Amino acid sequence: MTDATAKLELNSFLSSNAPNDSGFLRKAPWKIAALFLAVFAILGYFLCDYAIQSRKQELVGDLQKRLDVSASGKAQVLETWLAGEVEDANRIADNELFQLFATEINFVGEGKLPKSLSDQLPYMQNAFSNFANQAGLIGAYLIGKDGRAYLASGNAPPLSDDQRSTAQAQYEKTKTTFLPLRASDVGLVFDFTLPIRAAQSDPNSSNADTVVGVLLLTLPASNPLAELLKTPLYNNQPDVTRLYQEADGKYYELFPLKPPYISAKEDPQLAPGSIGFQEIAEENGDPLFSSGALVQNTSFVVFQQLSSSDALAPLRTYAMFVIGLAISFLIIVFTILIVIWLTLKGQNARALAHQYKEFAAQINTQRRLLGSINNTIDELIGLTDPEGRYIYANPSLARIADYPLRSIPGKTDRDLFGEKAARDLAEHDRKAIATEQTVNAFVEIDTREGGRILRIAKSRFLNEDGAFLGIVTVSSDITDYVNFQRRKEEMDRKAITVLSQMLEANDSYLSDHSIRMAQLANHISVELGLSPEVIKIINTGAHLSQIGKVSIPREIREKDVRLTEKEQKVMQKHVLIAEKILANADVEKEVLDAVTQINEHLDGSGYPKGLTKDEIDMPARILGMADILIARISPRSYREAISVDEALRVFKSNPEKYDSDVVDAMLRFFETEIGADFKANIEKSKKN
Repeated sequence: MTDATAKLELNSFLSSNAPNDSGFLRKAPWKIAALFLAVFAILGYFLCDYAIQSRKQELVGDLQKRLDVSASGKAQVLETWLAGEVEDANRIADNELFQLFATEINFVGEGKLPKSLSDQLPYMQNAFSNFANQAGLIGAYLIGKDGRAYLASGNAPPLSDDQRSTAQAQYEKTKTTFLPLRASDVGLVFDFTLPIRAAQSDPNSSNADTVVGVLLLTLPASNPLAELLKTPLYNNQPDVTRLYQEADGKYYELFPLKPPYISAKEDPQLAPGSIGFQEIAEENGDPLFSSGALVQNTSFVVFQQLSSSDALAPLRTYAMFVIGLAISFLIIVFTILIVIWLTLKGQNARALAHQYKEFAAQINTQRRLLGSINNTIDELIGLTDPEGRYIYANPSLARIADYPLRSIPGKTDRDLFGEKAARDLAEHDRKAIATEQTVNAFVEIDTREGGRILRIAKSRFLNEDGAFLGIVTVSSDITDYVNFQRRKEEMDRKAITVLSQMLEANDSYLSDHSIRMAQLANHISVELGLSPEVIKIINTGAHLSQIGKVSIPREIREKDVRLTEKEQKVMQKHVLIAEKILANADVEKEVLDAVTQINEHLDGSGYPKGLTKDEIDMPARILGMADILIARISPRSYREAISVDEALRVFKSNPEKYDSDVVDAMLRFFETEIGADFKANIEKSKKN
């Protein structure tokens, strides 16, 4: 066993036998001994007092940082929760149908709705109630400028005058307003108002004139707040979290699960308007350390508190240790002086032996603790020297490598995990050394039980002088998680394919349309050198591109003559229908944008939004051209099919309308052998 390995061995312990001390003490007069003793006693007193006060300041400073960080962290958790609720609400606030509905209501005013709006009301009411149920809201309201609730979710409680006035005031603001918590029969509830902007308005504008409606949402708050106040099982700190609501500079404590939920009296221990780190008195008079953090844009204040007795408990131990050490030192000095005067030997050796045993016992206790943790955790921990040989490995690493723990020092990654894994790990070692930063990566290794996937973190290991000793590697086996994700992605892919095939089965002209469109778009993406992530978005978008047509009347979809202008407008609504369906299904934004932008053109002549140039994402450009080509080579009763080459000439002759890079990529693909076969197959199938 090398010296480095021995130092890292957590299961070996220091001997309780003290080293030999052969010092020789000489005589000294009693008066000099007494003088030295007095000087050391006075010096020891001041040193002990200084050490204790310094330690107290250090403990209080560390406590302040910990309480500040904990309070700020939990305040951020609340902010994240609120932001999530606002984001959910934006799904309906940003919905163009609701924006138009709110706009028309404000134009009418006085609560009298024309027949056109009254006819929309049941549909809007049903959609509004579904949104409230899905979001877990107690109540949801669409408030007009006159304070009237034109829409309310099912079983929503009546509005109060304060709620109405706050909603009316929201018309003058563009940012969300959070109301104070209030107690109800179901616990604490929370209201906030959210502006509905006019359709096509800039969402980042601060102009209040764009506000055409206000959503007032009421959600239950007891359970989320109770989770915040709950002490995690892994937290061994004695500090507690308390939540307050501020009103006029005074703080009223909240009890999420305990009626009356909101304290009727202000907390007299907290100074008005003060939330910084402070020492206050508990109700029984005991001192208490407290630090608070505001939850932005609300009246919430999170306080993290710890009693002084718990906070300064280490100080008492430290003080006893320092005083005991000082007393022991004086005893040793006095003993030494007596030994000098009496010419005795060995007293100093016994004192040193006593200190050494205590020190050895402390170190052995720490080693037992670290050894217990090291032997039971699932993470793989290893230390290699600059040449890549293992100096240390924990039991988890030995188990996955299937080697005895004692035999691993001296071996390399190649010995344990094979050639390929060794090359990958060596490359990450070089990167960690070159960048002097922690390197995170994923590595596949071979074991007796098959391949495993590890998430690794590599960092340099330095000694106390800053000299480089080797690389520390901490790894986690994520094979089961990765396999689960792969199975999930495969199931999602199959579900999308089945859905697109079911939709196309309703329209003979759409047979195999999405599949061929996806195949062509994928080939174009490869020619453009797009990343696998973007290609996946394009493939998913192709299979979902026709989903909106399921709601278009069959007589329009299957009409055997050219559509009238009115029928074309109805047909074009399939994009908005697809957008609503996919948004409610929580489809990724990139896929949603690709589907809704397929019919847009660079010159702004497309629909539904008339986007131009850079406003159209690359996946939508590729899918749009693939969609046109596959559709144009299919015959219709009112027009003949064209060939692939004719479609390509149309693309090339309209550079202001179609992306020239995509056109070039499409041309390159059809010039390949695979592209020629693909062209022949699709033209043949469409003729049949």
